[in-house]
Amino acid sequence: MRKTNFTKFINSLTEDELREEMDKLFTKYKPIKEYYSMELGSDDDRKKLLDKAKNGIIKLYERFRTRSRITKVNNILKGISAISIFDHELADVYITHVEAATYHLNYFGWAKDADYNHLEKSFYKTVDLVTSSQSKDQFEGRLQEILKRLSKHRNFVSELEIYYDDNLV
Repeated sequence: MRKTNFTKFINSLTEDELREEMDKLFTKYKPIKEYYSMELGSDDDRKKLLDKAKNGIIKLYERFRTRSRITKVNNILKGISAISIFDHELADVYITHVEAATYHLNYFGWAKDADYNHLEKSFYKTVDLVTSSQSKDQFEGRLQEILKRLSKHRNFVSELEIYYDDNLV
């Protein structure tokens, strides 16, 4: 369905029908309920959803299998990105992902190129979110700790350090 068709449908509804439609969507679809929990809910509601995402990511990396779960992690990150309304909260989820991926990488001492690429993209996204939310003070220590933990992977971490220095220092 195109947006124009949807707009015509919405415009044809009366106010009561529109309220019924919104209520039906809210009760039927979990992503809509989560979005409105983030948008209109209390800080505790948002914190619960963010903690659920962070714990899901950590559990995927705690399995300590050589093969990381990039697809599942991406689904969690995409889902929380769709409903998140504050960049600093989203940055916290992304930095949690980078920390978990770093622990996983250090546990095995090596990774596939896909893992490095995924970690690099997440680090860049984290730095961008920290920059856009102007929350450098809140996350600077965690980002520096990540770079310190990756020091064994010298050629990989040098690219991350350059990006970090160019955007946050």
